[in-house]
Amino acid sequence: MAKRLPDRWLNYTSIGAQVEGTPFVPLKVPLKKAFFKGRSPESFTPADVRSQLPNLGMMIDLTYTTKYYSPVEFNNYNIQHKKLLTKGHEIPQRSLVDKFIEIVNQFLSDEQNKDKQIGVHCTHGLNRTGYFVCAYMILEQGRNPRDTINVFNKARFHKMERANYLNSLMTLNSAERAPSDERRRSFEGRAPRDSYQRNDDRSYHQSSRNGRYSYAEGSGNWRRDSSPRKFERSSSREHREIYRRRDYDGNGGDNGHAANGNSERPRQYEARGQRSNQYRWSREEHH
Repeated sequence: MAKRLPDRWLNYTSIGAQVEGTPFVPLKVPLKKAFFKGRSPESFTPADVRSQLPNLGMMIDLTYTTKYYSPVEFNNYNIQHKKLLTKGHEIPQRSLVDKFIEIVNQFLSDEQNKDKQIGVHCTHGLNRTGYFVCAYMILEQGRNPRDTINVFNKARFHKMERANYLNSLMTLNSAERAPSDERRRSFEGRAPRDSYQRNDDRSYHQSSRNGRYSYAEGSGNWRRDSSPRKFERSSSREHREIYRRRDYDGNGGDNGHAANGNSERPRQYEARGQRSNQYRWSREEHH
């Protein structure tokens, strides 16, 4: 008995056209042969992708599962396969978008891949796929969000459906893009006023209207590591605000209160522009 096809999978064109100005070809997820027992007319497998896209150099899989096909069906034919587990219906995390851009740029940096195509798919090859492809055009190529959506829809032969994805794309700005190696070098050598570091190994300092901060791919939490206190922010908030203590003197004390034994005094802090209880405060002791 054939396996159950993904919901609404048959409603979408298997492969779209190459997106104008990019190497991307959007497509719905190809399925292994076990899905098509007794359904040969509906078949769309990795072998079909290879035959219809002979110039394919890499496949980026955005589905939140590994059940649809094995990556070896591309790797064995000298086609790179990259997996970015991305939940459906939810706006993709910025760290995933940055990883997508990094993967694409690394692939294109090889002269041998200059004219190769990059296949991108989620389940239907529409909403998550469209979000990542459009985000690349906006953040990396500096293109207008509305234009990128129209260009993608034209290439995919279907229109992106999810309002939250579309609204998020309209708020993206190429100025917010994590600096490339070239742009990052321009920030080196600057001692930031306040150093904030993401919980991973990529970080850099950048000026903003709220002061300087350092940004990197990671868990979604900001951490201040230059003092006994650190401030963490919830990853549910997309914009960045820098919290600072009113009574914090930057030297591990509370303007003398802690030194005098009064460590239980109320801790007050404020955000630039507004107060909020959606941020978590925690304290570290230096040993």
